[in-house]
Amino acid sequence: MKISAKIEYAYKAVLELSLRYNNDVPVQISSISEAQGIPKKFLVQLLLRLKNANLVNSTRGIAGGYYLARAPAQITLADLFRAIDEEIVSLPKEKRSPQGSEAARLFFEIWRGISKEVVNRLEQINFEQLIYRLKNEQLTYQI
Repeated sequence: MKISAKIEYAYKAVLELSLRYNNDVPVQISSISEAQGIPKKFLVQLLLRLKNANLVNSTRGIAGGYYLARAPAQITLADLFRAIDEEIVSLPKEKRSPQGSEAARLFFEIWRGISKEVVNRLEQINFEQLIYRLKNEQLTYQI
């Protein structure tokens, strides 16, 4: 399973906003970009997707910027994946239905089971947990 640059950058952006959640001050794109090493043009597109998914909000003006739409504990990695790619784990395009040979149907069923496990695990991880782990240097993770 590959994680796209879009997912990685969106994760970093939401993590940065989560780290600044209690400041009650919108975070400017340039601050997020510099803190997390995300290209600004790419970040703007990702923040729009996150805003459309109701994960972040924004304010305009000189003091404007982005902030989380809800508490970090209420935003899961699954929410983030869905906001960016809609499908968290997708089946191979030509094999989206269990048609064809027994081997093809077996592969489809196995992959669907793995997909459900991944989604369930991502639903259990929220950004409050990630901040805690980041601050306490608990950086290993097992699935």
